[in-house]
Amino acid sequence: MLRLEIEELPEATVVRCSGRIVKGDGADTLLRAAKSAKEPRIQIDLNGVEAIDAAGLGALAELERWARDANRKIQWMNPSKRVRAVLKLTRLGSVLGVYPDAPVRPQAA
Repeated sequence: MLRLEIEELPEATVVRCSGRIVKGDGADTLLRAAKSAKEPRIQIDLNGVEAIDAAGLGALAELERWARDANRKIQWMNPSKRVRAVLKLTRLGSVLGVYPDAPVRPQAA
């Protein structure tokens, strides 16, 4: 199960994830939350993610595409060790622009 903590800040929406981004509820929950963000900059903190499967990776890629098409910016922050390993193995991390040790906070445009 994926749990999200969403914080709307003046310059960014921060989505803190914990649990599993997997087929079904986890991937769908993340998609809905990110797409409903009020700010154009969305920071997704992956530090609490225990597992991610192919559907979860697909959700990350879909969000990246959606953000580009919607003139928004997604920043993938602090992936857990497991998520970092999967992103490295699939090389998706280089496409997403992951910030491995960055604090989650608004950044100047």
